[in-house]
Amino acid sequence: MRSLKLTALAVIATLGLATTGCSSSSDTGSDGPVTLTYAMWQQDQVPAFEKMFAEFTRQNPNIKVKIQLTGFAQYFAKRQNEASTGSLPDVFWLNPYHFPLYASEGVIAPIDERVKESGFDVNAVPEGMRSMYSWDGKLYSLPNNRTVVVVYYNKELFAKAKLPEPQPSWTWQDFQTTARKLTDPKAGVWGTAVSLDQGHVGVQTTIPQAGGYVLSPDRKQTGFADPKTQAGVRYLTDMIANGSAPKLSVTAQTDMNSLFFSGKVGMLYQGSWFANSYAQSALAKRGKIGVVTVPNGPAGNATPGSSLGNVMPAKAKHPAQSYQLIEFLGSKAAAEIYAKEGVGLTAYRDTDHYYVGKFTDVFDLKPVTDAVSIATPLPASLNSSVWLKQLVDDLTPAFEQKQPVPDACAKLATDMQGALDKEKQKK
Repeated sequence: MRSLKLTALAVIATLGLATTGCSSSSDTGSDGPVTLTYAMWQQDQVPAFEKMFAEFTRQNPNIKVKIQLTGFAQYFAKRQNEASTGSLPDVFWLNPYHFPLYASEGVIAPIDERVKESGFDVNAVPEGMRSMYSWDGKLYSLPNNRTVVVVYYNKELFAKAKLPEPQPSWTWQDFQTTARKLTDPKAGVWGTAVSLDQGHVGVQTTIPQAGGYVLSPDRKQTGFADPKTQAGVRYLTDMIANGSAPKLSVTAQTDMNSLFFSGKVGMLYQGSWFANSYAQSALAKRGKIGVVTVPNGPAGNATPGSSLGNVMPAKAKHPAQSYQLIEFLGSKAAAEIYAKEGVGLTAYRDTDHYYVGKFTDVFDLKPVTDAVSIATPLPASLNSSVWLKQLVDDLTPAFEQKQPVPDACAKLATDMQGALDKEKQKK
């Protein structure tokens, strides 16, 4: 079991992708002063979490929280090393891609019994969010944020091109047509930009909108042999092919957000979690950023929804206090701070107005709340990071116009299915 655990976690750590019983640690010393370490990877969310932790300590004077910030590229390598030495932080972030492996290998502790003992209303957290952090019938987190994908657009470029601003009813064809009209090669401006390393912002959003699927509901089959899945990939590669989106070599040198902020890209599919960063841009401060739901594909415009999970080690040093922090972060009190700080939407829908209201002076985020209402589950399996890397490797030739989309997808279908079949053998 130990060798499987370390091997599997090592795979995750290399990629940098963003016992299952109760903890064997004793709860002794729970009345004394304790400082918990809290690991996260998002720098721009630190101020909001500091406010949440100040409130947590106000309610629990004997417990302080120290943030341990590690960039996403190194985050899971560090967690792997800590798991092997028994030195994991008291509470740390996981995402739906990584959670199944950590839970199945007994690296983290289920919290069902502690939730029951505390009387916390677990139903306050929507079931769809809880299911992202449930494994083998056990709950491991009380996730308290909701994310989706929307389109941010540059109002100045739309005005210069004399184009009407996009509406919620727009379609893929509208998006592609608009991208071509916004493109100005002499000015070094593209209508949009696409990338393979943006997680579910790219093909994992467009594939289901085409009627295809990345991963079957039972997590056992890949959908890349399906022509509808391939259509979701082609929608993006076509825009690179016709010049309305920059080549991957360009976005490798300058990230898509920077291109957008500098007025070099007119529209971007992007995560709702970037709202704070976008609001700080000069473009937003001039009131020139618009936000709209993603365009409608053949099967609609739902995007994958996700949530971060706060988890604690199976052998926590301070299990009682670690759970107290997890429960607080899953509470409405924490949600209100989270939303007011503009970090994102929360599990508590009556806090949505705080999040939207935070950005009223720069842009309207009501489209985010509209998108959340129809969001679909993020496709994740036991060891998602293996096939996520394969997805990038195998689709890159198609995005670079070096291989037809069907051929690239056929190779990915074979490679990804092989990875999923190995997962079956490990269960």
